Amino acid sequence: MSFEAETESSPLTPEQEAHLRSLAIERAPAALEKMEAAETDADKFYSLPDAAFAAFRLERYTLAADIADKALELAPSFERNWNYGNALHAAHTVLGLLALRTGDSQLAIQELKLSGQTNGSPQLASFGPTLELAKALLRTGESAAVLDYLHQCRTFWKNGSFWLDIWEQKVRAGAVPNAFMRSYG
Repeated sequence: MSFEAETESSPLTPEQEAHLRSLAIERAPAALEKMEAAETDADKFYSLPDAAFAAFRLERYTLAADIADKALELAPSFERNWNYGNALHAAHTVLGLLALRTGDSQLAIQELKLSGQTNGSPQLASFGPTLELAKALLRTGESAAVLDYLHQCRTFWKNGSFWLDIWEQKVRAGAVPNAFMRSYG
């Protein structure tokens, strides 16, 4: 069995999920500090994707929305920048998580779709998308939207087709992919 298939062979336990979440929360303050220390728009633009996720994980929801909005506001000025795809992907993912948190699943689905409409980035092409919003939507029964998102991800994550195939299979079977390396931004 391949490494990829093995990681998806049995669901993550609640303890494993909690551990992944705690690691993300542990790293969150540093991401916010990096954003706060940014002096130029370019430095800020580079720090915004991680900072938006960090604020969300620290339950600073208004700040998370503000950071995501700032990333989208700055993005047109950096359209040819390597971080452009990361900024769009992260901003829309965080806005979708915020929408889902308030019960607006239709807005969350729209944001998931927008997060997948990026042309990618070096990071997205190498490591793939975050599945944080997709997994949250699957837990509410939105498998069609998640399958559409996974299909979108094929345009910028060419090396991830094996992972995407496995995740799509799991979603079609009514399961939530582990995506342990891509669960938290």
